Amino acid sequence: MGYYVLSYVCMAMFVLASVRLVYRQWTLPLHVRWEIYPVRHETTARVAYGGSYMEEINWWSRKRESSLVNELKYMVPEILFLRGLWKANRGLWLASFPFHFGLYLMIATFGGLTLHAALSLWGAPVSAGGGLLRSLLDGFVVAAGWLGLVLGSLGGLALMTKRLLDREWRDYSSPADFFNLGFVLAFFLSALAAALVVDPWFTGAKGFVCGLLAGGDAPPRTALGALTIVLGSLLVAWIPLTHMSHMFMKYFLYHQVKWDEAPNRRGGRIEAAVRKNLDLKPTWQAAHVRADGCTSWKDIASSTPGETK
Repeated sequence: MGYYVLSYVCMAMFVLASVRLVYRQWTLPLHVRWEIYPVRHETTARVAYGGSYMEEINWWSRKRESSLVNELKYMVPEILFLRGLWKANRGLWLASFPFHFGLYLMIATFGGLTLHAALSLWGAPVSAGGGLLRSLLDGFVVAAGWLGLVLGSLGGLALMTKRLLDREWRDYSSPADFFNLGFVLAFFLSALAAALVVDPWFTGAKGFVCGLLAGGDAPPRTALGALTIVLGSLLVAWIPLTHMSHMFMKYFLYHQVKWDEAPNRRGGRIEAAVRKNLDLKPTWQAAHVRADGCTSWKDIASSTPGETK
């Protein structure tokens, strides 16, 4: 029963911490938009040359046209295959891509296990002998599970080796970076060992996830299975408490920082947010800014610069 309680608590922590992150993001002061083009939700004609709807005369008075398809055509390869890293640093991509794709496949595997458990509890023929649905679901769980464990383990080992042996990487890696990577790697290796030694068809994993949905109390049958459950549960709770939450918080980076080109209309939401920002009193240490914590941004921005070059 203790393993199930641990999993419930860790999943609840994941939800609460994620909600807190999203709430904090929504309530942060308005961010200055990055002037980066092309904005991928523009129409196909403008994306082709990096244009913007702001090129139109009186653009603020026209109806905006955007394309979800164009956005997905950019975001899906970026998220699944790390296309930006492939272009910028091919050597790092060789280690980072299998690590991240292994994590994605682990999420997909858990989704397959959950669907399998739900259908079994619902009484669908997925748990009975034979049947196309059972064959497809079993095949998906085994294929995604094995591929994810192998890719994640290899990618994690490659990233850890690079951080340890590459001096430049080591200098830029904090103790937290090593701990987080080591934590994920420990989960991958324990789960891979469990699959190799005791659960090659993920039968034990199906039983545990079924117990999660049904409030079961049967303990894991092996020590490797128990270790995988403990590490996996703790990792789920740990991710939103660290920078690893970028896997889902990246949405806000793109949509509220890089691509937020919503017009600032008189009397609108953005104007109110800008006015609120101008009343903030920054405390930067740079003397030339004169941000002493007593002077507002509005006064700083409208005053004569104290230092010229």
